[in-house]
Amino acid sequence: MLANLTRTQDYVLKRISSFDETGGNADRRQIPPGQTLVLADQAGPGTISHIWITISSPEPQHLKKLVLRMYWDDEASPSVETPIGDFFGLGLGDYFQYQSYPLAVAADKALNSFFPMPFQRHARITVTNEGQNQVGAFYFNIDCRLYRSPLPADTLYFHAQYRQAAPAKGWTSDWKRNGDALVDKKPNLKGEDNYVWMEAAGRGHFVA
Repeated sequence: MLANLTRTQDYVLKRISSFDETGGNADRRQIPPGQTLVLADQAGPGTISHIWITISSPEPQHLKKLVLRMYWDDEASPSVETPIGDFFGLGLGDYFQYQSYPLAVAADKALNSFFPMPFQRHARITVTNEGQNQVGAFYFNIDCRLYRSPLPADTLYFHAQYRQAAPAKGWTSDWKRNGDALVDKKPNLKGEDNYVWMEAAGRGHFVA
């Protein structure tokens, strides 16, 4: 990586953040219940390389109640739509620290994403408060590379969607544990009545 420091690049770096636009030190945003905060509204071509967020909220389930959405190239439906906690790997709605290559949760509830997120014409990122309490402080940094030339035509876009079904439909609920004869001895070679958790078309990569 350091070897690239001796070479010119075809992009400029930009940080979009919750900095205090008055020049003070109130580097945060508030989100009342039912309101949407626009984190980024950026012209392309570019690639988001890092997202950092930390939240102070009295809402006990704010990781579930804050919905993150991302739109690429002025699309009507979001390519990313998920509770903010689930996006950052906190699917149970509680904070815990961990580190992986694309995602990490650090001390002080610091949420980090390092997934590359390219966009050709435009990127828009929002957070909607679907809880009952106001988010007192929402801090964020979004780092992106803005290119002088269009992205390659075969560039793949980032998508993430949240799904939940309770109860999930199945062919039976008459079992108590794995290994019960009713379910353990019944073959299902065609996947009949299995829960469909993803259905997609086109070319791309699935990241688990």
